[in-house]
Amino acid sequence: MKKIANALVCFTLLGAAAAQAQGLSVGGSLASSRWKGDDIGGVSTDKSSTGGKLYGGYTFTPNFSLEAGYANLGKFDSAAGSVKADGFYADAVGTLPLGNGFSALGRVGLFNGKLDSSLAGDERGTSYKVGAGVQYDFDKQLGIRGEWERYRFDALGTKSNADMVSVGLNYKF
Repeated sequence: MKKIANALVCFTLLGAAAAQAQGLSVGGSLASSRWKGDDIGGVSTDKSSTGGKLYGGYTFTPNFSLEAGYANLGKFDSAAGSVKADGFYADAVGTLPLGNGFSALGRVGLFNGKLDSSLAGDERGTSYKVGAGVQYDFDKQLGIRGEWERYRFDALGTKSNADMVSVGLNYKF
C-alpha cells in the first residue's frame, strides 16, 4: 500500500509540474496480467492477476516521446505460496498516426522490477520491457489507450515474464 501511495504522490507532483510545461502527459491504466516463466518459491507458471500502471511522459515530436512510471503486475497465488510483482520503468515510445484520431504505439525500455515471494524472499533486478498498442484521441488533450506489454523479471534466480494487457486514459498538457 505504501508503494501505491508513493506512486500517487509522484503522479500528483508530476501533474502539477505538467501544468507549467508543453509536451507533458500523464496517464493510468487498469490491466490483466499473466505470469509466465520459472516457478518461484512454489508458485508455478501461467498465473493470472489484476494490475495497473501510472506514468508520466514528455512528447518531443508527434512521433516520439519518453515515458516513466510504476507498474503493479499483481499477486500470483498457488497452494505453496504467492509472488507479488511490481516495479518502475522508463520507455521510448514511438507513435504512428493512423487517421481519424487513431494512432499505433510501440515501446521499448528498461524495467527495474521487484519480485516478492512468500517463500523465497524478495529481490529487485533490472531488465527490458516491450509493448505495442493503439490510442484514440478524443481531442488534443484526452485519449484512451489499449496496450500489451511484456515485463521481463531478472530476480530471485529466474528470468520470467509478466504480460500485461491494459486499458487506460492519457492526458496531454
